[in-house]
Amino acid sequence: MRSIYVIVSFSLTALLTLAVLCALAQPAYAYVDPGSGLFAFQIISTTMAGMIFMLRRRLRSILRGMNLRTGSKSVRPVKP
Repeated sequence: MRSIYVIVSFSLTALLTLAVLCALAQPAYAYVDPGSGLFAFQIISTTMAGMIFMLRRRLRSILRGMNLRTGSKSVRPVKP
């Protein structure tokens, strides 16, 4: 229950911060070249790949724990 509270409070804080930053935005008279967008895409895609890798490991451990709790036996190949 506490983890849900932490996630909700973090989300609300991030949303409030974003709203304040958008409200205080001023026009920027600067040039942004196309490479900047590609760099942002690379950062986002690398972050997502890392998150998927970490979740994959956690899901595998959770599923292995469920397999042990239910008492089902995994099939192993017979050694010759």
